Amino acid sequence: MARREEEMEDPFLYRRYLRALERYGNPADERPSPGHVIRHCPGCGRRAMFRLDPEGTWFECLHCGHYA
Repeated sequence: MARREEEMEDPFLYRRYLRALERYGNPADERPSPGHVIRHCPGCGRRAMFRLDPEGTWFECLHCGHYA
């Protein structure tokens, strides 16, 4: 049965789970739309979504704007 954060004795793991959801997204999400890929960014070091630029040559990190 689900419990609220306030009802937990030590909500550390719950908070860690919420931070992971914010950073990595829901694991049940579908694949990214065409023109997008998920990879590790050499600029910011995050696992991020990259968007294909309008010319179709480079992918841009949506977190920091680094091109890869």
